[in-house]
Amino acid sequence: YIHENSLTGTVPTELGALTALEILWMNGNSLAGTVSTELGALTALQTLYLYLTSMTGTLPTELGAWTRMEMLWTSLNSLTGTVPTELAAMTACNAL
Repeated sequence: YIHENSLTGTVPTELGALTALEILWMNGNSLAGTVSTELGALTALQTLYLYLTSMTGTLPTELGAWTRMEMLWTSLNSLTGTVPTELAAMTACNAL
């Protein structure tokens, strides 16, 4: 849980190496940039809170690999584009 701090900058692509990670709360920070495609490697991820940051761009199609995802919160950002159809693979998701 690294939420509601004063973190700035971009989300490190190296987080994609944490393949056993199940919960990641990064909300309430001043994170910028796009949601990294490398995060698609977090196939054990069940909860991701990215809301209330300054993220931009689109959600990458690689996030469709998150078949165990239950809660994905990305509200209150500057994300653009459409929701990737690949997210339909997140059949365990109950909050989007």
